[in-house]
Amino acid sequence: MVESRGILGLDIGGANVKAARLDRDQHGVFSARVASAPLEVWRDPSLLVGELLALGRELHAETCAFVALTLTAELCDSFVTKREGVTFICASVRQAFPDLAVFVLDVMTGQWVPLAQEIDAPLRFAANNWMASALLAVQSHPNALLIDIGSTTSDIIPLVDGRVAARGRTDTDRLRYGELVYCGALRSNPNTVVQTVPVHGDLCRVADERFSFMADVHLLLGHITEAEYTCATADGRGTSLKEAHMRLARLVCADSEMLGLSDIRGIARAVYEAQLHGVVTAALQVLSGVDSEQRPETVLAAGSGAFVAAEAGSRLGMNVVFYPGDPKRKQEVVLPALAAARLLAQTVWS
Repeated sequence: MVESRGILGLDIGGANVKAARLDRDQHGVFSARVASAPLEVWRDPSLLVGELLALGRELHAETCAFVALTLTAELCDSFVTKREGVTFICASVRQAFPDLAVFVLDVMTGQWVPLAQEIDAPLRFAANNWMASALLAVQSHPNALLIDIGSTTSDIIPLVDGRVAARGRTDTDRLRYGELVYCGALRSNPNTVVQTVPVHGDLCRVADERFSFMADVHLLLGHITEAEYTCATADGRGTSLKEAHMRLARLVCADSEMLGLSDIRGIARAVYEAQLHGVVTAALQVLSGVDSEQRPETVLAAGSGAFVAAEAGSRLGMNVVFYPGDPKRKQEVVLPALAAARLLAQTVWS
């Protein structure tokens, strides 16, 4: 028998909305179901409530009692300020789930705060999803480097002696300290990763246009399948190998008639190596801030880009563990939402 009043974990990003439902049976055994949907909040924030309702129906939110909320969509440029974004997102969650008690994670303290009618300090809740993932991970891995690579960004978080040892709390500080790298496995533009790529024996400058995404790179290299290409494509076409070939060729203002598949895969490999270099360099920066005697030796590879994190960990000479498990399971892709639900459970079900 499963308790009827579950916990709904939400992670509302600028390009995806992710959800996880957590239940506990009479023997204290947990079960989880997850769901996600692409939603480019920056295009039309008014669509958020409808998407939340759809995910709620899929996970039967009407039989939940609580919502555990994390978010990053406040950075969308459809909002004038982060304050406006946080306020809008919280209001949307309240509108979608008026009968549930909503809690939001304070990124400064790591504590859950009941979502009152008015939010006194919205910036304490901005860009908080990485904290949920780290707080859950540190419970089972007290000394590790969590590298969580999502569709758009990479989080690099030191876990030391059972605590989250990140220096930054805001996006800006985390960028400064190497704990946030604005490159992910799917939506990032290759022209932000490289300035030149090899073409027929020369180094060719790349076009400053939105012709392709990192998803094209990883599809061409066999790192992801068409089904795992879950973001919208740059040209609105499909996610086949042929279409990815066509898009990535435009990175150097060419097309699939001018550059064959082997040429394009060479370009893709160069972009991937540059992505790895960025993650490894940031990880070295983060590790350099940890006392040498406490420096972790294990990388926790997480997120939809866990394969990138794992390779980065190998190049750092560290042990690699996929967190929380098999990277092909959907639960790993929605880690912050699942972590939020599990963390709140420790408070409301204790």
